[in-house]
Amino acid sequence: MKANKQRVQEKKLELENVQEKMFSVEEKWIKNEIAKDTYDRWYTNYNDTIQNLKQTIERLNTDLSKVFLILEKNLSLLTDMHYVYNKSNILQKRDFINMVFDNNLYYQEGIYRTPTMRSIFTHNTPLMKEKGCLIYEKKTG
Repeated sequence: MKANKQRVQEKKLELENVQEKMFSVEEKWIKNEIAKDTYDRWYTNYNDTIQNLKQTIERLNTDLSKVFLILEKNLSLLTDMHYVYNKSNILQKRDFINMVFDNNLYYQEGIYRTPTMRSIFTHNTPLMKEKGCLIYEKKTG
C-alpha cells in the first residue's frame, strides 16, 4: 500500500508537469505563436497523457481490500464448471468447449470424440468413456 501511495505522488507530479505543458501550448496558440496544426498535435498528445495519468492515479487509489473480499466470496464459483457453463451464453459455451478440447471435439457413431483435451480435465475421461459420453483418444508421437 505504501508503494501505491508513493506511485500516486509520482503520478500526480507527472500530471502537474503535463498540465503545465498543455497550458503553455494553449497560451502560445492564443498569442498566435504557434500554428493550429501544431497546437492540435500537442494538445492531443498532452490530453491523452493527462487522461492516462488520471486513470492511473484513480486505479492506484482504489481500495483493494474490497476487491479481494468480493473475489474471496465468489472464488468457489470459478471452480464449479457446471455453474460456469450454465451461466454462460451460447458463444461463451462454444468458446469454453473449444478451449477444453482444443477445437478438436467431434461427434461420430453416437459418441463425442477428441484427440486433445486440456490436462486439467482429463481425470474424468475413463468415467466419461464408461458412460458413453466421450472417447478421449490421446494423440501419440
